[in-house]
Amino acid sequence: MRHENLTKQTNYDQIAGRIGSDGPESGPGWDRNLFVPFLPQRLYTTSVVCHSGLKTILQHRLSRRDPVSARLFRLTPGSQTQTGASLLDLVLCRKKAAKKGAFETLLNATLNHARQMKLIPKRPIGAVDSTGMESRHASRYYVHRVGYKRFLRYSWPKITAVCEVDTHLFAGWIVTRGPSNDSPQFIPVMKQAAERIHFTAALADAAYDGEHNHRFCREDQQIEQTMIPLNRRRGRKWPKEPYRRQMKTQFDKELYKQRSQIESVFSRYKRLMGSALRGRTETSQKRECLYRVLTHNLMILRCA
Repeated sequence: MRHENLTKQTNYDQIAGRIGSDGPESGPGWDRNLFVPFLPQRLYTTSVVCHSGLKTILQHRLSRRDPVSARLFRLTPGSQTQTGASLLDLVLCRKKAAKKGAFETLLNATLNHARQMKLIPKRPIGAVDSTGMESRHASRYYVHRVGYKRFLRYSWPKITAVCEVDTHLFAGWIVTRGPSNDSPQFIPVMKQAAERIHFTAALADAAYDGEHNHRFCREDQQIEQTMIPLNRRRGRKWPKEPYRRQMKTQFDKELYKQRSQIESVFSRYKRLMGSALRGRTETSQKRECLYRVLTHNLMILRCA
């Protein structure tokens, strides 16, 4: 009798021929929950982003271990992308921006804005000088007192700049490594500055003494006057070159006093932004120096 009952039950087991919208369709003698755990879940081609609310996004606390807590999920690639430029594209793509000359464009914009504000005089005077920056946060005085003599002999980032003596705006700059001779950077930095501001006079100390520097300013850049005192290390003989001979006979001391303005610019530059660089590689240190030059000009325009 038991065997006959089991045989009768198995004869009445039926499987639905098709699947409905809510799962397998029920039939006579059929339990619809029989194969439900084995059915695959419905798949979606794209992610579904639900409105999580402002309160769940702006949480003033640390994240919890609760997996149900509100979090932001990243969309799948290709769902919806923005085609416009990012807001921080200039900061995130620094190497790409540097190749396009973005920094030069920004510096030119600051000088053009100063010209519109009538800050630059009709007869501007340019002063050339160089200064060194610290590549370590420990000062040289601390290193000397501690006794690390090997740290006193290292190269540092060196900025050679041209500033306008009335406004203290930087018009040209070059970042090299020191200690090194100052004279080789005179022509490149003056070429940059002359493209932005047409100077009537160029002032520099004796480290930039050279007939080629005078000739470049007066003949190539059409600068009326160059005041560069003679370097005594080259000897006390009467100079044979025409422009250097004028520095012996027609040196304008009153005009040369304006050269000290660039010393004040470097002093304020280091007091406000510090003399130690945060970059550790030469590329990052050079980029940081250039951004500081731009920041210096923006600070002057803001105060004006």
